Amino acid sequence: MHSYTLYIITDSNRQFLNVDITTDLALTVNEIKSSINLFFPNGPHLTRIVHLETFDSKEIAAKRKSELHHFTRMQKERLIRKYNANWNNLCPSTINIVQKKSVVYTS
Repeated sequence: MHSYTLYIITDSNRQFLNVDITTDLALTVNEIKSSINLFFPNGPHLTRIVHLETFDSKEIAAKRKSELHHFTRMQKERLIRKYNANWNNLCPSTINIVQKKSVVYTS
């Protein structure tokens, strides 16, 4: 049986907030840390997970995600500050980051 984790992720300046769901937090963190923003290199680099909620059902997690999407910025900030007053990164630090190697093909 899967556990569904809802998380709020932000950039280092706390300018952008994104809400999403995952079943494997370790894999998601690895993807976030190793991703390169190819299309928008000057865009936000969402790297700090500041809020986590765990659910047993996908339907309940999706309902909560929908609820948080309708929150205003102020409501999301209050939720984060209620459980994480300093906006610390809640990402597990014991996860090994898998570095992607770039491959260059020559002709």
